[in-house]
Amino acid sequence: MTTAIADRSAPTPAQAAWRAFNLQLALYKHVWHGTVFTSGLLPVLYMVSIGIGVGAYIDSSAVGGLTYAEFIAPGLVASVAVMMLGNDMVFPVHGGYEDWGGHYLAQRATPLGPVDILNGHLLYAVVFRPFTNCTVVAIVLAFFGVYTNGWWAAFAVVAAALVSAALAPWLHFWASSIKNDSNLNMIFRFAVVPISLFSGVFFPAGEMPGFLQPLVWASPLWHGTELARAATADVAPALPPLAHIAYLAALAVTGWYAARWRIQKRLNF
Repeated sequence: MTTAIADRSAPTPAQAAWRAFNLQLALYKHVWHGTVFTSGLLPVLYMVSIGIGVGAYIDSSAVGGLTYAEFIAPGLVASVAVMMLGNDMVFPVHGGYEDWGGHYLAQRATPLGPVDILNGHLLYAVVFRPFTNCTVVAIVLAFFGVYTNGWWAAFAVVAAALVSAALAPWLHFWASSIKNDSNLNMIFRFAVVPISLFSGVFFPAGEMPGFLQPLVWASPLWHGTELARAATADVAPALPPLAHIAYLAALAVTGWYAARWRIQKRLNF
């Protein structure tokens, strides 16, 4: 009779991140129903009420020759990524350090280090969530007949994932830096909501006042929407696609270093 021996060796960085990811996945299984409205039904309601309802009064010449529903559909797919990050990267991150959540503190009592915990949470928010929820939304919107570029429209989900990659580490850094949970609403007030509304999703970014244009260009959702619209409607983006991707990648990398620095300061004990 052989006795199984537990593997007590330290995990590799990839194994550690995978374990932290699986914890986030296990937590999501208990709260997934709370995200159905914001990441599933809300974009459909936007399409019915705004894309089709309001869109009936909007001339296609105002939105680049597309119907209004075709214009907003790719932006809705990309904006779902921002809505999900509001759920995944604000209260869960802040609560990970606190008694009313504490899952970061619990993970820290295992062989997982601060960077492992960060990577696992980002893996969940940047890969799992966009390629599940955004895909569902993209499929549902397809029934409205708003994609004119065939199978290329599937790349709208990839654009949404790039938005998540660019924004998630910065939201993680911000939520990790706030010590009082009453201040967490600032993230929604000054980041999540403005990004969702003023990134060219519902109206052309060029219609924004000139002094606000730099804020539009800085928004990761604007870059993602431009890429998504190119995929769904074959509309040339404002910049070469590689320029949009490079900007989102730069945000992702610098944000990861910022988030790593902050989580190490909070969890190195």
